[in-house]
Formats: sequence, C-alpha cells, structure tokens
Amino acid sequence: MHYRGAPSRRNEKMDRAKSVRWCFFLVAVTVLTIAQVSGNPKQKEEENLGREYAADVERQVKLVTDPSIADRVKRIGSELADIANKYEVPAAYGSSEIYPFKYQFKVVEDKDVNAFSLPGGIIYVNTGLLELVDSDDELAGVLAHEIAHAAHHHLTYLIHKSSSVDRYVALVALAGILSNMRSRDLNNLLLGAQMMRIGKLSSYTQEAEVDADRTAVAYLVKSRYNPEGMLAFMKKLEVKRTESPTVPLGIYQTHPAPYRRASAIAKAMREEGLSPDLRRIQDIAYAKPEPIKDKEDLYQVVLSNRVFCRPASLGSGPCSKERAEQIAKRVNSVLDAGLRPTDISFDLSRQSLLAKGVEILKIEKEDIALQSKDGASLLEQAHSVLEYAVWADWLCNDCVADASSSDN
Repeated sequence: MHYRGAPSRRNEKMDRAKSVRWCFFLVAVTVLTIAQVSGNPKQKEEENLGREYAADVERQVKLVTDPSIADRVKRIGSELADIANKYEVPAAYGSSEIYPFKYQFKVVEDKDVNAFSLPGGIIYVNTGLLELVDSDDELAGVLAHEIAHAAHHHLTYLIHKSSSVDRYVALVALAGILSNMRSRDLNNLLLGAQMMRIGKLSSYTQEAEVDADRTAVAYLVKSRYNPEGMLAFMKKLEVKRTESPTVPLGIYQTHPAPYRRASAIAKAMREEGLSPDLRRIQDIAYAKPEPIKDKEDLYQVVLSNRVFCRPASLGSGPCSKERAEQIAKRVNSVLDAGLRPTDISFDLSRQSLLAKGVEILKIEKEDIALQSKDGASLLEQAHSVLEYAVWADWLCNDCVADASSSDN
C-alpha cells in the first residue's frame, strides 16, 4: 500500500477553497433547477386560484367556440398580453411585479355588456360587449383594461387585503352551515360565492378600476391600437345606459362614473404624450341637419350622433330641410348659452320641448303621421337626446379641464 504523505497547510487551504466553491456551484445549480421546475410560488398560487375560479365560471356559462368570434378576441388580447408581460407599469393599486402569465381569452354567450378577468390572466368577454364595439381599437381598450387587472394582481390583492367576509359571502356560508354541508363542500361554495361576487361582477375597488384604465392606456401606447378607442367605448356605454336605463350593464355597475373614467383616461393619454380630440371622438353638443338616407326630401336633426327629431314638411309652410335647419339653430343657440338637464322641460300641453322656457321643438301633426308615433313619444326621444348632449358636453369640458390642470 502506498501511503501518501499529509498535504501541506497551503495545499489544504486550496483544497478547502475548491470544495467551498464546488459546494456553492452545486447549491446554485440546485436552486436554479428548483426555480425552473417550480417557478415563482406566488405566480403558481395566483394561477391555481384563477383555474379554480375559471372552473366554477365555466360550469355556469356557455363558451363561444366559433373561430370567427373567438379568434378576434384571442388575437388582440395576445398582442396586448405580450406587452403586459414585458413592460412594467407602476401600480397605483395592487402590485406591478410582472408574472409572465400565459393569458387566456374566452368569449361567453351572454347579452350582458360585460368583461372580467380572473387571477393568472384568464379573461372573459361577453358576446353582448362584442356586439357593442365597432372597432379593434375599442375592443383593445376593453382587453387592455382586463389584462391590467390581472397584471397588477388586483383580485388577489383585494382578497388578501380583505379583513372580513362581505355580507353576500356570509349569507352563502350561513346557508351552507344550516344545511349541514361538509366543510370541503362549504369551502367550494364560499370560493364560488367569492368568484361570483368579486370576479364575474368585476367588484373591484374604484382604485383598481382607475389603475386598470391608466395601465391600459400605457399598454395601448406600446401597441398598434389607438387609446382613443377607450373614450369612444365610454361614450357607447353611456348611450346604451340612456337608451335602456332600467337594464343594468355589468361593466357599468361597479365602475366609477363614465365622465370620471373618461377624464382619467384623457389625463393618462396626455401623460403618455397624446392629445385626445375629445370633441371629435364624442361628436357632442352640436346639432346638425342631415338628409335621411333613401327618404327623398326628408331631413333629420342629429345631436351627439343620435336622432333628435325628424321634422316633416308642413304643406304650404317650411319644408323638412328648412325646419331641420331652424330646429338645429335653436338647439345650438341654447347649448352655446349653457344648459343643464334641469333646464329642459315640456310645455303644459306636452306638444313642445322647452329649454330655459324657450321653445326649441314643436311636434306637428305631420310629424306624427310621418313617423307613426304619438307626440309624447317623439318629445321624449328629443328630450333624451338633448339631455345626453348636455351630459356629454359636461363630460368633455370636465376632461379638458382636468387634463389642463394636470399640466400646471
């Protein structure tokens, strides 16, 4: 047996240093391998939570698989999701830490105008909302908003910050307890209740909604889509609400007032170096006489892109075009002078629409015959359109004033 002599003290130190470096290398490789296999534990937790919520959602809704519908949402959504996974936007609510989610975009067969996102980047858009959007820019604005909710972890932040169970979930829990439900089933019931309350109805705090709008603008600026689509969609939501005031819009119920959202969106656009032309986008507070398509010699007065009235020709009196021009002039005159919704009224006979006591529209028997509607309905239509124009003008002025003050 060959016996090797004891190493020198210097060689011993060198061997120990090599061993330490080798150990550090092994630890680093092990940690890196574990990280690659397991990923960010917080991200995994969020993705798992989203999958649980999604399973509950998809047990209760019908998904649209028609490629002509679903593929458009996926295409636009995926473009914006790639931006969200690369471009960090400071969060005013939640956290801006980027988790590279594999975003999913699904379409729900539902006439309600709504969209919502779940943790981990699972996003649902209702067919009712898709019917309302006219352009990819508008749809991109909606999807960017929902992506922002997921990217800034709004829902998980809200869940972790909640110190008490809201009344809705408490009632569900009580029902489960009274029915002697097993604890596991009760937990599933509570999870579903939270999802329906927080996820599907988009019951985020107003801070989260403002943050999502601002973040959406930042994403859109990095994309090929025009952020002005968000403002155009705000206008459509308000028109929809005005036309059907008794029908709640899911996307509208828990969000800040539209004029405040539009103001914040306009401000965010200016911060990104854009100058939104709000009056062009909204096309508001200006009455215009226009010929009616395929109706020879008939005109209508359009205000805020809505039909204010369709005056008929009055026998030996003014023709339809002349009446439309006169009515539009009177409407613009009262709008220029400043008008509030409370300034709009009807005369005692309910044949005329008044603004600050001045007649701006009188319904004639020829108008009733032309449109096959009673005079009260025609007046109500005109009243609704004028009231909306007043609101929209206020919205536009509020946005401009807010954006201007942000520069000072």
